[in-house]
Amino acid sequence: MDLTRFHAIFVEEAAEHIEQLEGGLLQLEKTPEDAELLHAIFRSAHTIKGSSGTVGLPDISRFTHIIEELLDDLRNGELTPHKEMITVLLEAVDMIKEMVAAVGEEAVFDFTRCEPLMERMHALRGKSQQHPLSAEPAQTATDTAPQCGDHLYLIRFIPCSDLFRRGTDPASLLDELAGLGNVEMIEVCTDNLPPLAELDPELLYLSWTLTLRTGHDEAAIRDVFMFVEDDCTIEIRPILAPQQDIPLLGKLLTAEGIVSESDVQQALTSQKKLGEILVDQGKTTQTEINKILEKQGDKKTEAFKKTVSSSIRVDLNKLDHLVNLVGEMVIIHSMFQQVMSQRQDDDTVSAGASQEHTDRLFSQLQRIGKDIQESTMALRMLPVGEIFQRFSRLVRELSTTKGKEIELIISGEETELDKGVLEKVTDPLVHLIRNAVDHGIESPEERRAAQKPAKSTVFLRAYQLGDAVYIEVEDDGRGLDRDKIVAKALLNGVISSAAGMSDDEICNLIFLPGFSTADAITDISGRGVGMDVVKRNIEELKGSVQLKTRKGLGTTISIRLPLTLAIIDGLAASVGDEIFIIPIASVIESLRPPANTVHTVEEQGEVVNVRGEYIPLIRLGHVLMTPGRQQHPWEAIVVVTHYENRKYGLLVDELLGEQQVVLKNLGSATPKVRDISGGTIMGDGRVALVLDVAGIVATART
Repeated sequence: MDLTRFHAIFVEEAAEHIEQLEGGLLQLEKTPEDAELLHAIFRSAHTIKGSSGTVGLPDISRFTHIIEELLDDLRNGELTPHKEMITVLLEAVDMIKEMVAAVGEEAVFDFTRCEPLMERMHALRGKSQQHPLSAEPAQTATDTAPQCGDHLYLIRFIPCSDLFRRGTDPASLLDELAGLGNVEMIEVCTDNLPPLAELDPELLYLSWTLTLRTGHDEAAIRDVFMFVEDDCTIEIRPILAPQQDIPLLGKLLTAEGIVSESDVQQALTSQKKLGEILVDQGKTTQTEINKILEKQGDKKTEAFKKTVSSSIRVDLNKLDHLVNLVGEMVIIHSMFQQVMSQRQDDDTVSAGASQEHTDRLFSQLQRIGKDIQESTMALRMLPVGEIFQRFSRLVRELSTTKGKEIELIISGEETELDKGVLEKVTDPLVHLIRNAVDHGIESPEERRAAQKPAKSTVFLRAYQLGDAVYIEVEDDGRGLDRDKIVAKALLNGVISSAAGMSDDEICNLIFLPGFSTADAITDISGRGVGMDVVKRNIEELKGSVQLKTRKGLGTTISIRLPLTLAIIDGLAASVGDEIFIIPIASVIESLRPPANTVHTVEEQGEVVNVRGEYIPLIRLGHVLMTPGRQQHPWEAIVVVTHYENRKYGLLVDELLGEQQVVLKNLGSATPKVRDISGGTIMGDGRVALVLDVAGIVATART
């Protein structure tokens, strides 16, 4: 059977379990006593192992099996989670991510890269000394000795007849059992096998009885059958097993009381690790091995960036509601047809009554159409928690790298955002989190000197307000240094003088390309390629960024994002013979200014006085090279918009009204114009271009 056709499904499902694994391990570090959490982590690892084996990916199954064994030791209380163990397990999760990504890209993964991690996990399982989570584990003489055991079990497995139809291959379960130890005997029962003429190839008629010698307990064996135990018969019975044969020397040492029998059994199963063998042979040094292991950790931050899944899990209630609406639309459509048929065939029906009936049906159809639109858009909405939880891992790694104590507090995870927006906001948030850790948060020594707690806090929160979602990154660090920003801006020629500039305007200089106040370039930041990227990416999403800071107390950066990019509320306006859509989110008001409120300022161009505030006037006809019908502002309409905390007046001939528009990409054949964000089709079939206010302002400035 060609199993590659199942790989795409495996990659999709594995991504979910990998996310649960990573989030669970980070939580386990905070609550090591949470048994339910540990079981959930184990189930995720077990599912990845089982499903990868089922679809013909033995390398992933083999590697995940070692993770599963380590987690099983934690579940059984044989080991206690500590910081080093969580770190190794997180690195193992990163390795699984790479292996799964290779499957998705149909690439070959070099499994030898997994060997150092497998060695480290085996070593962790062999540690008899248990350590508190807050401390690094101490090295003891027994640290490298593996745990051993010798249990013999009789296992009877009677699968349900439709196991194949449920997507499970019993051979994969038997392979998993073999991975737990040594299958000493296996028998297949064929009593239920029908004559060949009556055999259904989709049904399972066999059952198995086997004996398994293993160092695992009964719970580990039952976990193999975790997903089939409700429908199948599984019997597991321990058998008294003879002790492993002990050589003469071992018996003599035991008889003299020099060593115990367990010491001899342990010695018989021990073996050196790959690294130790290579060092003993003079092939390498321990220092070189340590460097290689550390090098694996250098990819942690980069591996963090991951796009949102290409598919969406839909709430069944949402889908049912949409199906019901489509059903209503079909009914209304049938009623329309009936009315139109009656109007043609029945002369007795008055024109007024027929028109009234038609209007009523049309009104119902409009309502259903709007409900379908809203329900369809709701299917694209995903909770921001899908990306927020990944930042716990990022902060953990960065704080370790920088030697800082940082806690990330997340709130508003249930806030929903359009999938298209969500998958593009990850990179800007990475930049903000990295800057908060590197620039914002002080070292523990600095914080103590400033009479602040040594442990700092970064807040990541989201909430919905009106038709927008706000995401805030706040830290309790040193805040921005206004004087330092001014000095750097003067040095770089960004400004000629800071006179008249507000604190907010000065702080927002950090969003300029190449602007950085870092004293030294680090592996995290300092090159001035972060904050301008944040601003540009957010503006491409039709959003905005605001910054607030207080020296010595911290900084808050707030991102405002539209709920969706697919359908927007727009203000239709005409310039000459063309129609343009101005996004309502950018509009403050519209007015026809009196002639005495329009002025020309030297080197500044035209301005309009709106209630004492002078607003730059931008003639859309000039910017878009579309001659307008009205040349005088007092005969036209000024639409007041906002961008970067400043107001701008867009001059149009007339307003055509507010309406919802479906934003369409202009396509790759059309060159990208910064003034235009897309197009839409109007009710009369004409194409209208949707304006990008940020691009209009930028073009007008130049």
